[in-house]
Amino acid sequence: MTYEQITFERRGRVGLVTLDRPQKLNAWTPRMMAEYRDAIERANADPSIGAIVMTGAGRAFCAGADLAKGGDTFNYEKRDASAEIIVDGVRRDGGGRVVLRIFRSLKPVIAAINGAAVGVGITQVLPFDLRIASEDARIGFFFVRMGLVPELGSSAFLPRLVGAGRALEWCFTGRMIGAQEARDAGLVTEVVAAGALLDRALALGEELSERPLDAIGLIRSLLRDNAHERDLRAVTRREGEALRQAYSSPEHREAVKAFLEKRAPNFAAARQSPR
Repeated sequence: MTYEQITFERRGRVGLVTLDRPQKLNAWTPRMMAEYRDAIERANADPSIGAIVMTGAGRAFCAGADLAKGGDTFNYEKRDASAEIIVDGVRRDGGGRVVLRIFRSLKPVIAAINGAAVGVGITQVLPFDLRIASEDARIGFFFVRMGLVPELGSSAFLPRLVGAGRALEWCFTGRMIGAQEARDAGLVTEVVAAGALLDRALALGEELSERPLDAIGLIRSLLRDNAHERDLRAVTRREGEALRQAYSSPEHREAVKAFLEKRAPNFAAARQSPR
């Protein structure tokens, strides 16, 4: 795919996706969605990439949906075919495909929120593993202002991250949320100076690239599946199965071997070895 609204490049072992419509504050379009979905697919398929970072060009991360089409922006009958999908005869927002792909990413995904992130501009990164914000980031769940509702799985992701009460208040009021409030609530994990944001996100991506990907995937699944599981037997059953898989992985064998040989493990090479 030829990219028109994003850029994609390698920075060391990190795949960097940049939303690239700065003159429109990186307003979201179906084309942009299709492009960054393709970029994430490419990054996951590239063995030289160990983590993915997404940010925005210019002074905004993503200022929500592009309203150039006016009321038809949200009209399912007139939307670009790439923006929807038919499931059991019912029209569904095709953005769900992107959310599921991110959710199932083989590699850690980090959002570097460098400015305004509004509506779909913030909900699209709720499935990410980590979110870092600059000090001047501003976040808004503006759906109620447009007579709409949260999407892209955010009605599940947001209360899991910040709690039901806070999620309701943010969505009912549609007010802007500062970076520090977002951190205090658990929506972002870190707030850094604007000029340091991308370097920090890339450094974290490099750090995670050194971790065993099999274990990363298993840890992600365990924390997501067990976070609200009331049945302790189900929790321990999932953990037991994950441990069984981890014990048999070449990455675990490499970790043990490296420990005995008093050297740093090479997980990338271990992943390429026969299982």
